Amino acid sequence: MSKEIVAFSDEDGNKVEFEIVEKINIEEEKYVLLAREEEDGDAYVYKIVEEDGVEQYVAVNDDDEFERVLEEYNSYFDEE
Repeated sequence: MSKEIVAFSDEDGNKVEFEIVEKINIEEEKYVLLAREEEDGDAYVYKIVEEDGVEQYVAVNDDDEFERVLEEYNSYFDEE
């Protein structure tokens, strides 16, 4: 299975690549869990917002929303 990679520009204009770990749906909201390959254990949660038919990733800064997404992700492993 090939990895799905997305790239962003950081504040200095450098290209930074992230692997999509998981796409998560909670009620009507869509989220994506991203990780950098060279970083161990750090994950980033972004909300997927569609704007003019194009998916945009918006950083989740609300602690409760972040925890809700991580709980949903972790529940995938509880079901196995």
